[in-house]
Amino acid sequence: MLFDGAIMASRKSYCIICGQEKDGIEIENDYVISTIRWFKRNITKNEKDNKIVVCKECYPKYKVLRKRFENRQKIYITLGILFIIFGMIISPRVGTLIVTVIVAIFLYLLSLLSYTPKIKLDVQAAPLQPHVAEASNKRSNKRLKQ
Repeated sequence: MLFDGAIMASRKSYCIICGQEKDGIEIENDYVISTIRWFKRNITKNEKDNKIVVCKECYPKYKVLRKRFENRQKIYITLGILFIIFGMIISPRVGTLIVTVIVAIFLYLLSLLSYTPKIKLDVQAAPLQPHVAEASNKRSNKRLKQ
């Protein structure tokens, strides 16, 4: 247990936007980040196990990038589904289904070119989002009065 704490304390945190060593809101460890970490650990043998964060200065830019990624992902997934549907309407064969599904997967992978991971929104996010902290305080005060 003591050893695990020593490892956690030695982890460096880097901002995913500016790349500098800074503290900030940690990103969620989703399937893309897990895949990259697995690849670095098992294939390249070069995993540094750094903590990836979004620093306070880069937070506005992060919100724009994340929204852009989500919009592009929706567009590419919609195009992939429409491609499968139109492909099956024009030529309802197994070969057509296989080709259209491959194209849809390729379109989804294109959306990952602008990938921006989610951040963990918890108590750490309050300094970056004052309106969230204020709303939370108002709710807490109302509960205490009741």
